[in-house]
Amino acid sequence: MGSGTGAPLSGDLLRDLDERLCRLDLGERSLPGALHQGDPPYEISSGEAGRPGGRTAPYGTAPVPADPPHGRTVAYQRAGGEDASVLGMGAALRDGRLTPLDLLDRTLERIARSDGEIRAWARVDPVGARAAAQRSTAEHSTYERSTADHAAAERGRTEPAAATWPEDGWGGRPLEGIPVGVKDLIDVAGVPTGGGSRHLTGPGRERLPAADAGCVTRLRAAGAVIVGKTTTHEYAFGGTTPPTRNPHDPARIPGGSSGGSAAAVAAGHVRVAFGSDTAGSVRIPSSYCGTVGLVPSPGRLPGDGVLPLSWSLDRVGLITASVEDLALSAYALGISPLVDLGGPATFEGVRVGVPVGALDEPIDADVAEAVESAFATVRALGGEIVEVEIPHGWAAMAAGMTIILAECFDYHRDRRRDGNELFGADVRAMLDLGERVPAGAYVRAQRLRHVLRAEALAALSGVDVLAMPTMPCVAPLAEDANEGMLPVGGTRVSLAEAHLRYNVLANLAALPCATQPVGVDSAGLPIGLQWVAAPGDDERLITSMTSFARHGR
Repeated sequence: MGSGTGAPLSGDLLRDLDERLCRLDLGERSLPGALHQGDPPYEISSGEAGRPGGRTAPYGTAPVPADPPHGRTVAYQRAGGEDASVLGMGAALRDGRLTPLDLLDRTLERIARSDGEIRAWARVDPVGARAAAQRSTAEHSTYERSTADHAAAERGRTEPAAATWPEDGWGGRPLEGIPVGVKDLIDVAGVPTGGGSRHLTGPGRERLPAADAGCVTRLRAAGAVIVGKTTTHEYAFGGTTPPTRNPHDPARIPGGSSGGSAAAVAAGHVRVAFGSDTAGSVRIPSSYCGTVGLVPSPGRLPGDGVLPLSWSLDRVGLITASVEDLALSAYALGISPLVDLGGPATFEGVRVGVPVGALDEPIDADVAEAVESAFATVRALGGEIVEVEIPHGWAAMAAGMTIILAECFDYHRDRRRDGNELFGADVRAMLDLGERVPAGAYVRAQRLRHVLRAEALAALSGVDVLAMPTMPCVAPLAEDANEGMLPVGGTRVSLAEAHLRYNVLANLAALPCATQPVGVDSAGLPIGLQWVAAPGDDERLITSMTSFARHGR
């Protein structure tokens, strides 16, 4: 979720939330609507512009283009070795320089080397991962034999081939052999789902799923090798993810609740990991850890087989090491068509909306400066920055907290009765509040969702995408986060307010959103920029991030 505090909360918060919601004058505008049905996974239709003759992939709803993206190759490769990007790994696998087993061994070595300090992994599954890598290696050998002509042409090369995206991936599936992590809230068949909770650990209490979550089924179908489960704040109900540490400074938190996924990616263990996001849980740790995060449109990734925090706000999301990695992973999982990774960096003709007050205090000066610089980059690349207004945005945090408190309490009602002592103190305090949320407050919060969605869509009707800071601050010290108050812009702000300020609106309005690093503060800590798009326009998010990332190369 990303909103829980380290320190126990009092009933004052509940009264404050209720008072804010009671001040709302919603009138007749908040009509019922299908906020949770979402959009279907992206599919390429025959004759789609730019991809003639495209077809739906045989491994599910993820699309496979008839040709490499727009017929172009990617003109750059990252330094740092063959496994320094998803694209680079795919090229090395295709060319026979690496096998999936090689990639897995390197991944396990990196985890063994640094996770004793970072503690990003709840459980590593070397046996299951090795079996998957062996199957992928066998597929790799079959693919190589079937492409002998290509292999012969490559033998004379003294330098690695330029990374391209072959018609069916290097071995028939886009993520074939790529190591990935999965948040320990998401079911992986045969691997316990711990949820960061004592309720689900220990003899007789383990949750051992017989089937994969829907999103994991997509991962496997795309060929990925699941390395293990990354840590989560208990039941995703918080923003600190103990005991995980931030790879940029182990004295600081990684954020949460998908802190393990962001830390694992930032530490270089894997380049792709699943998280979940209810009010910022993918974007907050991505901003703090300097990774890229995407929360797709509702329905683009299935949510079954995931321990819930809030049934009406939860979404599965992606955390990756780069925008390029995100673009390829989103394509492979059926979230978005594959954007052009080799074209020019441009925002020509793009209108970017910035909500009024987005850079108002409290906000760290370094964060405001980095975001202003990002807006200047958009202008320099031909884009236009336009102020937009979301009149009831001030009430978004109150609505989000109210909904989450009530829905999470309802889900854990039986555990409260039979095992309340097993909850951590911070989560137990949240559930105490959730039990006392007035029915009227919950109804007003749900009504406000429809108002906020209408206002956000109105703002988006005049622009292509929204942009704002992801967080008003950089990753805080663990001691500050555990007290529940953060230093932001020369003042002290509650952890919940800092974490939800920019993030909860997209969840309430059921909009796709993403974050990418756009700079660092004076201490070298990452700063994130958030993008929000209209429903179903996930491609616009990725295109915007890709243009911005290319400009910095």
